[in-house]
Formats: sequence, structure tokens, C-alpha cells
Amino acid sequence: MSIIRNRPGPIRPNRRNALVVTFALGFACACTESDKTMPGGSGPGAEEPFKSVEVVANAPGSFSSPRAGVPLADGSIVFIATLEGTLSSDSREAGERVAILRASGQGATPSVLYSGDLLVNPLDLAISVDEKTLYIADPAAGVDGGGAILALPSAGGEPVELVSGHTPRAVTVADDGALFFSGSDEEARQAAVFQIVGGAASSVFVGAPLVDPSGIAVQKDGTLLVADTRLFDENPSVGSEAGIVRIRGGQGRIFASGFATGYPAGIALTRNEKTLIVSGEGADRSDTVFLVDMQNPSAPPQAVTASFSSYQDASAGLKRAHGSDTFVWASLAADGGTVFRIVAN
Repeated sequence: MSIIRNRPGPIRPNRRNALVVTFALGFACACTESDKTMPGGSGPGAEEPFKSVEVVANAPGSFSSPRAGVPLADGSIVFIATLEGTLSSDSREAGERVAILRASGQGATPSVLYSGDLLVNPLDLAISVDEKTLYIADPAAGVDGGGAILALPSAGGEPVELVSGHTPRAVTVADDGALFFSGSDEEARQAAVFQIVGGAASSVFVGAPLVDPSGIAVQKDGTLLVADTRLFDENPSVGSEAGIVRIRGGQGRIFASGFATGYPAGIALTRNEKTLIVSGEGADRSDTVFLVDMQNPSAPPQAVTASFSSYQDASAGLKRAHGSDTFVWASLAADGGTVFRIVAN
């Protein structure tokens, strides 16, 4: 008989004293005339940064708290969420049941690809370049609860444990197929980023300035950009709660700051690598999408707001499709939990 464990929702790390500083700064970048507004949003606006933003999955009777998703070439999406509604007896015994779901578009009922005991508290997922395999980062999975990267056929089935340990927070597949994840180095007991090679985790970077690494974006030259939700804790000079750490040639440095991220912290690059899109939160914790100019990362990021900004502490995962500037962004709370598809200009 398998052991059934309760599945908690994503738990945001302790912000400690970082909020005092970020509120004092007022996140000037989030409320200036240079702000951009999503199509259909309100407020000051210049050139719209996105061609379109649409709801692609919202079914409160079927799921809640979507925490991350990925777009597929056929227009469908795969995402992580908590199942709602009528559950099996096993699911009722387990309490909340986290699942990997697939939706073909707005109004369509999502289908369940997997919901079982190998998932405990998954935070992020990515898809292989050929779209045959999903990779899931679960910091509480694995035999001893030390976390695991799971591999699941994109058509559904039973996942396998690809890598054990390291409390994975996020996972990303680069456009060349390289597989990376963020988590913890168990020997050094420090935050770290890993690459999976030959079925094993190889550390790419360990330690400061990383504190709580999450979402990863990969540039064409192999440079990694890593969102850190608690950058301020060990790097108070950044003056903001979160930021982006650049990892290149075995060296890590703070690349951009001036915002708070959602949790899980989603980031993604446009294909031309001119803009880094960050799933974030404004000074009042309202859901906000930030745009970081890759040519001028020290400049305040532009803030994108819309109707979803009436929600707080709900901004979650964000991923780009491998072959286009199509993004999927998850809101834990918008209208009961919503997954959006964004097409960039």
C-alpha cells in the first residue's frame, strides 16, 4: 500500500525585513508614466509590449492555484494546479491533489495527464524541444522527501524520477535541449543551479549571490539568468526584495533588481534576447509583469499591469515556447486561478 501525503500549495519563502526596504523604495518603476499596460488593461500606457494576452485555462470547478505552465506548438498548454470538484476516494483521503493538466484553449475542460503519489508539492515544469517529455521540479518529492526532477510523457502516463535530491524549485529546457534546474547543493548547504547530464545533476554554480533561486532563462551563448526571490537577504545593497543573477563561465553576479517576484518566480527571454519578462509583484503585492531591458539591466524595469493586478501574492510561473515568442503565465488567484497566454511584439 502506498503512503498518501497531503499536498500543500506553494509556500512562499519568508521575506523577513526585505519588505520594509521595498515598500520604502515604493517601487518607483511600478507606478510611473513609463509604465506599459497589457491589452485590455487600464492606466497609463505607451506602446503596448504584447500583441495579445488571453485566458487559456480557467475552470474553478476543475482546478485552482495554477502555479506554472508551458505553451505547446499546437496552441495547447500544460500546467500544474490543484484539482477541484469530484475526486476519487484515494484523492479524498490524500486531501488536496496536485495534478499535471493539459488544456486546448479557453472554455475547454482540462484533461489530467497525471495526479498521483509521485507528486507532492511541484512548483515548476518545462518541456523538451521535441515536446515529447515534461520535466517537473518538486522540492518535496522523492523517496526521502529531499526533492526530485520528474520526467513525464507529454501525452500522459506515469512519471519517472530523473534526479533525486537538491530540493528543485524550477526547471528549464534551453532551446538547444540542455536541461537546468535550481535548488540546493546538499554538501555545501548552499543555493545552487544544476544541469542534468546523463541522468545526473552537475552543479553549474553554487553559493552567493544566490539565496533562493527559482526560475531560469537560458541565453543562446549558454549564459543563465536566474530569478532569486530573496536576493535582499544576503545582498542588502540591491535595495529590493528580489532580482536576477547572471551565471556565466562559472561566475555569478547580480544582473538586475528593483522588483519583487511571484512564487514560483517565473522568467523568460524573448527570442531576440532583448527583453527579459519577469512574473512579479508591485509594492502593494499586486500581480505585475516586469520587463527588463537586456541592454540596460540597471535601469528600472517597466511594469505591466491589467485587471489581474487587483490580485495580490498570486503571480507565479512563466515560460516561453521553444519556437515562438508565446508565453504562458500562471496566476494563483485571478478569477479563481487562471493561466494566461501572452504573445510578445
